[in-house]
Amino acid sequence: MSFWKNVENELEYQNISRKELANQVGFAVSGISLGLTNNSVPSADVAVRIAEVLNVTVEYLVTGKTNEKTELTPQLNQLFSNILHLDEYDLETVCLLVQRIKKKQSDEKSV
Repeated sequence: MSFWKNVENELEYQNISRKELANQVGFAVSGISLGLTNNSVPSADVAVRIAEVLNVTVEYLVTGKTNEKTELTPQLNQLFSNILHLDEYDLETVCLLVQRIKKKQSDEKSV
């Protein structure tokens, strides 16, 4: 199931409208429809804000599964905290950096 489908299910379960979620998170209602249509995932900061409003984990929204044992290390908590304060340009830079590191690791495994 996709991120946005999980959001839709949670909205229905909690009896929250798309408009309410969009207002609380600070994005356009059309973003939900667009996300569903494109089967996309929002930026990390938006995903975190959505999860906070819905009182669920980002992992749940991404995978549809809960894992009570999953705990972030202090280092990851600090990283996510810092990410929340980045502007859009810097957030995109961080995302690109992480993607390149992941690709490099993937390339190294296939050698």
